[in-house]
Amino acid sequence: MSLKRLPTLVRGLDDILQGGLFAGGVYILEGPPGVGKTTLANQIAYTHGHQDVRTLYVTMLAESHARMLQHMEHQTFFDRRQVNAKVFYVSGYRELEQEGLKGVKGLLRAELARHKASLLIIDGLVVHRGEPSADESARQFVHELQSLVSAMSCTCLVLTSGNSNAMSAEQTMVDGIFAFEDHGFHWRAERRMQVRKFRGSQVIRGSHTFCITDEGLQFFPRLESLPLDKRQGQPAIAHVSTGLPSLDAVLREGGLLAGSSSVVAGGSGAGKTTLALAFASSATAKEVGLLMSGTEIAEELQRVGANLGLAIGEAVDSGALLIESVGLEDESMDEIGHRILRLVDEHQVRRFVLDGLAGIADTLAFPDRGYRFLGRLVAELRRRGVTSLFTIDPAALSVAAGTPLADGVVGLFDNAFTFGVPSVDSASNGRRMLDITKVRGSQASQSTVNVQLALSGSRPPGA
Repeated sequence: MSLKRLPTLVRGLDDILQGGLFAGGVYILEGPPGVGKTTLANQIAYTHGHQDVRTLYVTMLAESHARMLQHMEHQTFFDRRQVNAKVFYVSGYRELEQEGLKGVKGLLRAELARHKASLLIIDGLVVHRGEPSADESARQFVHELQSLVSAMSCTCLVLTSGNSNAMSAEQTMVDGIFAFEDHGFHWRAERRMQVRKFRGSQVIRGSHTFCITDEGLQFFPRLESLPLDKRQGQPAIAHVSTGLPSLDAVLREGGLLAGSSSVVAGGSGAGKTTLALAFASSATAKEVGLLMSGTEIAEELQRVGANLGLAIGEAVDSGALLIESVGLEDESMDEIGHRILRLVDEHQVRRFVLDGLAGIADTLAFPDRGYRFLGRLVAELRRRGVTSLFTIDPAALSVAAGTPLADGVVGLFDNAFTFGVPSVDSASNGRRMLDITKVRGSQASQSTVNVQLALSGSRPPGA
């Protein structure tokens, strides 16, 4: 008989835990002040309150409950009607100071019985390491806490600062340990969480980033570590146009294999963004497009598209094309990846463009695992039947990632194209030399093509 799960109902966290917590377990959330533990605990409590679950929230700190609630006011999950109706706040500060952990145990037993709570949160529990037998006292407290919550069919979260004065989680018999950190790097920072211990189930191991917004915490499991869903999306058509007639003409099937991935490499001004815009502008109501730009905002891209004779603005106005920015905010790499896949799923996208891979490379994790991440992102798009196109400026990516473009990256993609350095004559007439390295599911009639980037009657491109 399998143990009953208690989902946290926090976006991304249950994916990491592969279903949530186990009912009746004791879990420690450890990390420095301000990393989000209290917000997460309240988020879980109030979200479960809507499902008629009662929570006993016991604070061990001197801070008043009124002060805590003031900080929760701006969170969308907070519902003042649940205070002392579904979420009950009790202070254990006096018992801890005067009677130690023994007094806390008595308080918990009485209050759990009084409020009939199914979720217990103990916020700010600290064991002073200088006390005699502090380790033994901590182990005994957790052992009796487990017996208490098990007898009362209650799940327990223990929040601790995780510093040298905190309860030594490694020496206890808890069911799970979640370590939170605010990882700083130069002028940037990322919030990360790692499941250091979890009884009863496999979890997605390693560090995962998360953010704190007005909606509470949202977790972003490492993309390449998620279980692979082998179900394959079925493209509606066999091949799709690149948006450039001169390029389609040399592709023997008249375009790219639907559901394939393409990489377009070249230096600044070579024509990558123009090809990306041409591909995106071919989106229709039945073949919705998503353009993620790492260099320019939507309004600027529409202006550039109009100068090129591309119907970018019309596609946006009709809803056939969405334009989003990537890398312009301090997002983690996995946050960007999950946002892309969420938009693809929500809008049933069939054409995807990431113009400027440097927008993803300018993240803390990219030097360590960026190409594994990219390979999984490409695979997830392919599985959904999405035809994707990525542009890379090797120089810009090298600056953003702090490392040069890795050898073999082209192998992640089905199709590969490279723009040469534009000459003065080619820049004036809107033509560029494009090398075709490989094309999946088809062949090109020639390995190099002189593509016309600017459509008839438009100004020569500067992208």
